[in-house]
Amino acid sequence: MANLINTAMSGLSAAQAALNPTSNNISSYNVTGYTRQTTVLTAANSTLGAGGWIGNGAFVSGVQREYDSFITNQLRAANTQSSSLTTRYNQMSKIDNMLSGSTNTLATALQGFFSSVQTLVSNAEDSSSRQSVLGKADGLVNQFKVADQYLRDQDKQVNTSISSSVDQINNYTSQIANLNDQISRLTAVGGGASPNDLLDQRDQLVSELNGIVGVEVSVQDNSTFNITMANGYTLVQGSTSRQLAAVASSDDPARTTVAYVDPTAGNIEIPEKLLTTGSLGGVLTFRSQDLDKTRNTLGQLAYAFADAFNAQHKQGYDVDGDPGTDFFTIGTPSTLSNAKNTGTGALTAAISDRTQVQATDYKLIKTDTGWNVTRLADNTAFAVTPDASGNLSFDGLTISVSGTANKNDSFTVKPVVNAITNMSVAITDESKIAMAASATSGKSDNTNGQALLNLQNSKVIGNTKSFNDAYASMISYVGTTTSTLKTSSTTQANVVTQLSDQQQSISGVNLDEEYGNLQRYQQYYLANAQVLQTANTLFDAILNVR
Repeated sequence: MANLINTAMSGLSAAQAALNPTSNNISSYNVTGYTRQTTVLTAANSTLGAGGWIGNGAFVSGVQREYDSFITNQLRAANTQSSSLTTRYNQMSKIDNMLSGSTNTLATALQGFFSSVQTLVSNAEDSSSRQSVLGKADGLVNQFKVADQYLRDQDKQVNTSISSSVDQINNYTSQIANLNDQISRLTAVGGGASPNDLLDQRDQLVSELNGIVGVEVSVQDNSTFNITMANGYTLVQGSTSRQLAAVASSDDPARTTVAYVDPTAGNIEIPEKLLTTGSLGGVLTFRSQDLDKTRNTLGQLAYAFADAFNAQHKQGYDVDGDPGTDFFTIGTPSTLSNAKNTGTGALTAAISDRTQVQATDYKLIKTDTGWNVTRLADNTAFAVTPDASGNLSFDGLTISVSGTANKNDSFTVKPVVNAITNMSVAITDESKIAMAASATSGKSDNTNGQALLNLQNSKVIGNTKSFNDAYASMISYVGTTTSTLKTSSTTQANVVTQLSDQQQSISGVNLDEEYGNLQRYQQYYLANAQVLQTANTLFDAILNVR
């Protein structure tokens, strides 16, 4: 009789225990990151009786999370790629919107300038037409500056985004390390049973961290997460977290990059080529591949235009019969020394052939016999040997070296990145516009003016493109890249959705299913209560017989 009562009581306890996770599942239905919990019921050890082994009911062996680590890892990998592509697309679309506007575009300003030159060619002695050329030139320069400043502002925004991302990463890793410690201690107190709510919190933090920078998760002692990034940089190890820092790049102090904070060595810059996933990887890739190329292409266009116009203008003569001067001022190449260089070397760059200048920055590294040069736009590497004067020549550039550069010292050369910053109209007096072909031909002579007008359709950029062709090519590149990124982002988002659905089919709460469980465990409880009532009735009957 006692066995019957104990068995019924075990069923009541099991039913009550099973109802608690069910109730928790229902109440946590809308909690982000919650993982569905189920009660694990196990049969109690049987007892040998007169008729053989008799069961002793059931007991609760644990409450487990419905969790699939394989699908979760797949989802993390897909999500960090999606975050990278989406971030890059969002940034690139801003450039696309700016350049593809229907009004006040660079193409419109360029066309307006040459239209004013054409008007002046038709009436070279007209002072108002000359003044119009200067006004349109100012407008063109201003349009160059507006576009360039927009891109520079984006560069600054990338710096801000990197700093913000680093702060978020450090915050997440600290929380994860703290949860590791709590989970480890509570698991030990619980005799191996893990605190499911803390596991959910940790998984959610890892997911959010993974959205910023792709991470690898390894499990230690069945409860502790160790987290690494970028080919092995440890972010979390047990209850200890490592910090990242947003620092000025040693290659370019105007740019912020990511460093790993080593307790001994200090800040160690992480190569940006290792940071390609998550929103952080997306913004870094955008800067190095998309933003820099667009800025350099725009700078190349401005430089080629100004230099070609200046060269032709100086072949003519103004109203007073004086030789033409530079019509535009234009910025010169810039060079940067790496902050970690050990030598005293410094580089000075000058453009020797406008037609050969490319829309790219360069990285130069000193070797034993010469220099290794890398075009950063396409990562093409080649060796350059100094001439008798110690100068380096490549891609229309002449680089002079002063001081002593040690082996492995590195430098960055930016041929056209500052071309627009220092661009202006050099002529303020309309009479100085050199329209004539000779000093004595008179102010009605438009021969050189016609040559200036012909530059509009001349292949002055790389001997292959006109100004309009180059601008159209830049617009096409930006538009195509934006469209490709949009497609890739959408495709990857669909992959994330599919994997998320798979993950939720296992770990997510289904209210219909939980309602069914609620009824099932209720009937289970009532049935065991009926067994207990029956046992009491039998016990009372025995007492009455006595």
